[in-house]
Formats: sequence, structure tokens, C-alpha cells
Amino acid sequence: MIPVSLYGIDVEMCERFYSELPSLVADSIEDEHYAKTIYSIQEKASIDHVFISEKWSKRPPKAWPEDIMMEMEMILQTVSYPDVSLLEHLLTLDDIDTRRISEWVHFSTNLYPLYSEKACQTLTKMGLETPYKLNDMASYGLYVSRIEGLKIYSPADGLPEIGLPRARMLQLGLERFE
Repeated sequence: MIPVSLYGIDVEMCERFYSELPSLVADSIEDEHYAKTIYSIQEKASIDHVFISEKWSKRPPKAWPEDIMMEMEMILQTVSYPDVSLLEHLLTLDDIDTRRISEWVHFSTNLYPLYSEKACQTLTKMGLETPYKLNDMASYGLYVSRIEGLKIYSPADGLPEIGLPRARMLQLGLERFE
């Protein structure tokens, strides 16, 4: 049974995606920079995870005021997958967009997917209108629900066992799927 979040999907294309997914992401285990980053996080979500994700994305270090960092940390500790509503407030910070926030919550939780324009385009080609809007948390929330739907609908052999978060494998697979 197809989850509601995948209503309207091109089923044949989706089935082809699952059959190709293992080969699409086979090299992802070799991404040492990503693997070292994701496995360096062991404890409860904290502001340190923001700095780790910023380093992974090769952004220059940003100095936020202490009250902003405490608020960011509280949001990261409180957000509950797959809900993104608490993250909305972070968009009010200078130079912060949904892609950047997706990196923070991805590395903090290992659950949220990294927001990707190419993955959104592929989902749209599959019949699931999925906009990529960097200043719209609802668009990211829709993307999260699409990825969750793909996890739920995945056949037993659809997600390879390579030790990376399923959200990451699906995001990479969607980016590489033709």
C-alpha cells in the first residue's frame, strides 16, 4: 500500500528507482568526509552539531550571540521527526535557509534528509510536486514527508545495508536517478 505522502507517484518509475537505488548509492560509503561527520556525533542534539555540520558543508565559521545559540540548541533538542514546524523560527536568523537548517537537523538526528534541489526535481518528475524553496519551511516539510513515504514504501531489498542513514541514501539516490 502506497503511503498518502506518495499519492500520485508514477509507480513504475518508483519501482525502477528502488531497483536501481543500491547501485546509485554504492559509492556513498566511500565518502569519508560525510561518514566521519555523521559518526562523530554521539550525544544528544546540541549546538556543537551545528558547528559540525557547518564544517562538513565547508562554510566559514559563524559567531552567533549566546542567546541565539541557546535558542538554536533548544530547538534542536525539541524538534521531533518528521515535524519541521519548530524549525520555522530559525529562518529569521541572518543567512539561514532551509538547506542549512536541513544540514543541522540531519547531523543532529540522523533522521531528517538533507534538502536537495535535484532530489526535489526527481520527486516532481516521479509525479510528486515537491518545490525547492530555500525560505519556506513548509516546502522542506513536504520534502521530509516524501522521503519518509519512500522509506515506508521501500521493498525489503530497496534500501541497501551500507550503514548510512536511510534519508541520506534516498536523497543521494534521487539526485542520481535518471
